[in-house]
Amino acid sequence: MGDAVHALGRSGDRLVGRAVGAVIGSLAGALRERRQTVRALAGCARLADLLEAEADLEALSFYPHLLTWELARLPADQRVMPVILLDTFEDVGDRTHRDLERLIQRLVWLMPNCFFVITGRSRLQWADPALQGQLDYTGPAAWPGLAVPAAVPAARAARPPHGHGRQILVGDFSPEDCDDHLARRLTHEGEPLISQEIRQVISDRSHGLPLYLDLSVMRFLEIRRTGRTPQPTDFDHDFPALIARTLSDLTANERHVLRSVALLDSFDLDLATAAAGLTHQAPALRLIERPFVRENAFGLWPYHLHGLIRSTVRGADDQTDDRWTARDWEQAAQRALTALGEQFQARTGPQRTLLVGCLRQGLALARDFRLDLNWLADAAWAYVGDSVWEPLAPPARHDADDGMVTAAAALVELLATLARRQHEHRSLTVSRLAAVARTQLLPADLHEMTVYYLAKAQRDLGDSASSRHGMQLVANGTGRLAPAARRGLAHLARLAGDFPTAHDTAQTLGWAGRQHRVEGDIYWPHGDMDRAAAAAATRTPPRWSSKYGTQSRRSRLAAGRHPALRRLSARQGVSKYAESPVVRCQNRSLCRRDQEPGRSGQFAVGVPR
Repeated sequence: MGDAVHALGRSGDRLVGRAVGAVIGSLAGALRERRQTVRALAGCARLADLLEAEADLEALSFYPHLLTWELARLPADQRVMPVILLDTFEDVGDRTHRDLERLIQRLVWLMPNCFFVITGRSRLQWADPALQGQLDYTGPAAWPGLAVPAAVPAARAARPPHGHGRQILVGDFSPEDCDDHLARRLTHEGEPLISQEIRQVISDRSHGLPLYLDLSVMRFLEIRRTGRTPQPTDFDHDFPALIARTLSDLTANERHVLRSVALLDSFDLDLATAAAGLTHQAPALRLIERPFVRENAFGLWPYHLHGLIRSTVRGADDQTDDRWTARDWEQAAQRALTALGEQFQARTGPQRTLLVGCLRQGLALARDFRLDLNWLADAAWAYVGDSVWEPLAPPARHDADDGMVTAAAALVELLATLARRQHEHRSLTVSRLAAVARTQLLPADLHEMTVYYLAKAQRDLGDSASSRHGMQLVANGTGRLAPAARRGLAHLARLAGDFPTAHDTAQTLGWAGRQHRVEGDIYWPHGDMDRAAAAAATRTPPRWSSKYGTQSRRSRLAAGRHPALRRLSARQGVSKYAESPVVRCQNRSLCRRDQEPGRSGQFAVGVPR
C-alpha cells in the first residue's frame, strides 16, 4: 500500500510539473506574441487614429488598411496575395451617385498588396481628374494603369504595360473562341451538348458578344426542358432580353440617344445629339463611354455601335416601358437625315469623303423609312459629277418590301448601278437602268440622269437607235446633262458614218459640250492631222490645270506627246500612211475624209505596211 502511494505521489509530481511547464510556456509564448504585437502595432501609424475614431461607416471603411498592414508583416515564406473579385460593378451606382463606389475605391486603394478583379459594363473612370471631389483618389498619378487609353480599349489590343492596373474589354470573341465557349459550357459525358450546327449559327449571330452567348445557352436549356430537341432555326434571331440587359443601367436620355444612333452606321457627338433631338450633348457624351460603343479615331465619324447591339435595338421585339413606336423611329430617321444634310452642306470634313459618307447613311435612312430626297438629289449630282464611283448601295433590310416603291429606293438603285457599271456587263446595266426609268419615281433632273446613262450603255451595246432616242430626250431639255447628251448625239452620228451631221452637231456644243474634243475625234481618224492637233490643243480650258494642280492637256500637247502632234511632227511631207495603199470604205469611224467635213464625198483609210 505504501509503495503504491509512493508511486502515485511521484506520478502526481510529474503531472503537476508538466502542467506548470505548459502554463509557463504558454505564458511565455503569449508574452512574446504580445511583445511582437505591441512592437508591430507600434509600427502601424494609423492604428491609434482608428481606435479613437467613432465606429461609424466612414471610420470602418479605413479598417482594411489594418488587414493590408498585417499581410505585409507576414514572413516571406508565408506571404500570399489575396484575389478579390467584384462582379457587376455597374450595380454599385450610376455616374451621378458615387457614394458606394467611393467606399469601394477606398478599399482598393488601402489594399495595394491584394489583386482586385472588377468586372462590369462600364469602364472605371478613376483616372479621370474631373472626378476629383466625388472620389478620394483620382487622376493618372493615382491610377496610372487606368489612364491609358482614354477611350474604351479595343479588345485583343496589344498595349504596352503601364503601371499595375489594366482595363480589358471582354468581347469581340473570334468564331473559334465562341465555338470553344459553347462547346465547353454544356457537356454530357465529356461531349458538347450543343451541336456543331447550332454553335455555328450562334457564333455567326453573336458578333463575339459574350452576353449573346449566355442568352443562347439559356434558350437552349429552356427548349430542352420542354422535351423538344433544339434546332439551328431556334437561334437565328435576336433576343429581346438583350435589349433589357443593355438598357438596364442607362438613363432615359441615354436610352433615347442609343435608339437614335442605332439608325446610323457611325456618328459623332453632334450627329448623335441632333438625331436624338436634344439640345445638350451630355447624354451622348456619357453613352460613348459604354463598351458597346466602339471608336475609330481615323473615321469621318469616330463612333459606332456594336453590330449585334445595333441590330437588336432596331429589329428585336422591344418590351421595355419606354419602347419606341413606328412613328418615333420615323421621326428619329428624319432628324438624322436632316443632320447629315446639314453636315454635307456645311462641308465640315474632307469633301469627297464627307459626300460619300453622307450619301451612304442618308440613302439608307430615306429608303428604309420612305423619306423625301431633300439634299440627297444635290449630293447625287455631286457624286456623279466627280466620275469617281465608290460603292454606295446600303445593304437591304430583311423586313423591307421588294421592288422600288419610293424615290429614295429608285435613287439607291440608280447610283448603285452607275457605280457597278464598270464591273458588270452592259446588258445588266441597261436592264437595271431601264427598270429605274420605268418607275417614274425620280424628280425630272434625276430621271434625265437615268435616261442619259441608259443611252450611254445602249450605245456600248450597239443599240444605236435606242441610244439616240434617249440622248435626244435629254438634249431637248435644259437640264445639266443636255450638253453631254448633244455630244452623245454627235458621237452616235460619227459611229454611224454620218460625219456631216457629227461635224455640224459639234459646232453647237461649246465648252460645256467639249466641242474641240469632239472635233478632234472627227478629224483625227480622217487623217486631218493639222486640224485634229489644233482642236486638241484648244480642248482644255487653261483654268483646269490650275484647278486640279496637274499638268494640263495643253502643256502635254506643247511637249509633243499628243498622238496628233507626234504624227504631225513625223510626217515631214510623207507620213507612214502616205506610202500605204488606200482602201475605200463606206462609214467606219477609223476613216480619213478626202474632202472637207460637212461636204459629200467618199472616205479612205490608210493601211500601214
